[in-house]
Formats: sequence, structure tokens, C-alpha cells
Amino acid sequence: MKQKLLADIELDVHELKYLMDSFTKEPTQTLSELLKRSVARMQGRLDELSQEIDSVELVSLSSFVVEETVVKENEITAQEKDASVIIQSPKPVIAAEEAAEAAAAAEEEEEEEEEPVIEEAPLIIKKEEPKNAVLGESIKLAAGLRHSISLNDSFRFSRELFKGDTDLMNRVIEQISVMGSYKTAVAFLSSKVEIDEEKDAVVDFLELLKKYFNQSA
Repeated sequence: MKQKLLADIELDVHELKYLMDSFTKEPTQTLSELLKRSVARMQGRLDELSQEIDSVELVSLSSFVVEETVVKENEITAQEKDASVIIQSPKPVIAAEEAAEAAAAAEEEEEEEEEPVIEEAPLIIKKEEPKNAVLGESIKLAAGLRHSISLNDSFRFSRELFKGDTDLMNRVIEQISVMGSYKTAVAFLSSKVEIDEEKDAVVDFLELLKKYFNQSA
């Protein structure tokens, strides 16, 4: 029944569209009457279809209410069964927890018993030289290198080796005096001034350094 109504309504729609196009192009009394009849006929079929739909919705709604009630009752019954199972079996859970606690306590006792005794190694106190003593030794070495240079040699070295820069000469001598070897001192001196061994002043200064480091050793 519903399929036939839908087919008729579809035909009414096509007819109504055709009449409306014709009426729009050339409006006449005849077309107006045909349009009204077509609309009334389609309206009647739509009302009939609406009644069919209402009857179907009422039936499906009632069946849906019944099914929903049955589902809820089944869910409530299942929940009650689960609750009864949980209430009836607390003892095994508690027993399992107690067993786990006992096992953990036993492991802790075994670890305490097997813990090796660590003997403390004797504390070795390393005797360090006082900083003041090291500083005093450096000052002594620096003073020794300066005192080994006479006043005349000091002027000569400043003029011929350090190009008249007395401050540079004093800084170089101070830094060389705390170095560990003659080789290191010569390498450092080469980075500050030009070493020309053909000059007497250069040869004398290197000889002075060699004697200083031989005495230090």
C-alpha cells in the first residue's frame, strides 16, 4: 500500500512541475484549475501516507519499549549474580594478599641475612705541602733568576734581546723562573722574542738559563 502511494505521489510531483512551468509561461484559467486539482489530489495522498506512517511508528515504539524493559531486567539479573559471586568469595582474595605479604617479608629477611659486612679501609691521610711553602719556593726561584742577572746584563738584554721593553723582559723572566725545564723555557722565549744565536746577548742569555735550570735540577 505504501509503495503505491509513493509512486502516485511521485507522478503527482512530475505533473505539478509540468503544469507549474506552463502556468508560469502562459497563465490561464484552465491551467490554474488543473494546478489546484493536482495539489489537492497530492495533498490527499500525502495525508493518507502520513496515517500509514503514524500506525507503523506506534507499533514499533511499543515493541521497542517492551524490548528495552526485557534488556534492563536481564542486565539487573546479571549484576545481581556478579555481586553475589563477589560477596561469596572474599576469603581467597584475602588469603592471596596475605601470602604475597608473607613472601615479601621472607625475601627481606633473606636479604638482611645475606648482606655482606663491608670492612672500612684505613683512612690514608696524604700530607700536602702548605700552599705558603709552594708560593715561597716560586718566589725564591724567581728571585734567584733575577739575581743571577747583573745590572749591566739586564740593560744589555733589554736593549738587544727585548728591543728596549724592560717590562716585557721582567715578565718573561718571571714566567721562565717557574718552568720545569730549559727546553720549555727556550720554547717560551722564542714565542716572545726573536732568538738570533749570532748575537752575543742571545748566547749569554741562553747560557744563563741553562745554568739556572741545572742548579734547579
